[in-house]
Amino acid sequence: MKPPRQAAALRDIRSLMRPHLVTAEPYEGVEPPEVLAQQAGIPEERLVKLNGNENPYGPSPKVAAALGRYRRYHLYPDPQQRHLRQMLAEYAGTSPDRVVAGAGSDELIDLLLRLFVGPGEGVIDCPPTFAMYATFIHLLGARLVLAPRDEAFGLDLRGIEEGARRGAKLVFVASPNNPTGNTTSEGTVRRLLELGLVVVVDEAYFEFTNQTVAPLVPHHANLVVLRTFSKWAGLAGLRLGYGIMDPTVAERLLAIKAPYNVNLAAEVAVEASLEDRDLLMSRVKAIVQARDQLREELARIPGVATFPSTANFLLCRMPHGKGRWVYQELARRGIFVRDFNTPLLQDCFRTSVGLPEENQALVKGLESIFEQGG
Repeated sequence: MKPPRQAAALRDIRSLMRPHLVTAEPYEGVEPPEVLAQQAGIPEERLVKLNGNENPYGPSPKVAAALGRYRRYHLYPDPQQRHLRQMLAEYAGTSPDRVVAGAGSDELIDLLLRLFVGPGEGVIDCPPTFAMYATFIHLLGARLVLAPRDEAFGLDLRGIEEGARRGAKLVFVASPNNPTGNTTSEGTVRRLLELGLVVVVDEAYFEFTNQTVAPLVPHHANLVVLRTFSKWAGLAGLRLGYGIMDPTVAERLLAIKAPYNVNLAAEVAVEASLEDRDLLMSRVKAIVQARDQLREELARIPGVATFPSTANFLLCRMPHGKGRWVYQELARRGIFVRDFNTPLLQDCFRTSVGLPEENQALVKGLESIFEQGG
């Protein structure tokens, strides 16, 4: 017979969990197409999915061919990622000892926090921005230090400086920022580096803007630049991100990561993508052109405001009090965007740039909504 204390613990397994994780809220990822189609009550082929910042063209055709040819899936990947890091370094214009790959840049965000930040220590977040930063900060048991952006979504340097004075150890800066689409200048990043913080610049949408602070990495051991193959190369489902950093940081990340964190299919897909980068970059160019055209068309709809963007998405603001209603009306029509109706983004949603017919469906959907009840 079990002792009473042990029996009580087994009746409520949560009593054995870490307290801050018992109430942790999960990151709200986007639902898969089949679930969205079911919600809208339409066939999946009629779905207009613009809520995940995914590349509407998908991966290079060479990816499927390379995946089909590969014959070593029964073997574990190289835990040191030698070939993968060499390829990524050549693409990024750096050396392999400065590169670490992850199962998406999300994994690298988690690993960097684990490396530099302990429970209760401060991490600066600059909302509105990528919500995954705050999610991982909470899961780690670290202290979230908020430095909200200004009305133009620029960084609050004074707020970040105050956080650093109070002992924060790391700051996340997405550039282009998600969901607002604006970039942070090199001069601003240089000022942050002077604060003694670890500065993580998330360049997930680098290929759409071609603006980077990666050349600063050799001169600043406290700078890490993150990138991904999810957006420009269309490999979101295979999860491949990478970081450019000081060799000492890279060596430690390789030591603490799961040994086989990047699967072989992702490595094969990266190699095929890099061999076909001309095609992929032509698609990036098409998305940028479509983004600018979509912004012009949305701006012609009375009541719709759009913000400038250097990424593959647009942040849109609806008339006061109607943001959530518009989002729901679009969903009812099978058009799914990302709802950001929060205090910092009142009545806003973010739309990915899709194929031409998907962008037109969004425009016509909004026109119809406002004609009927806007």
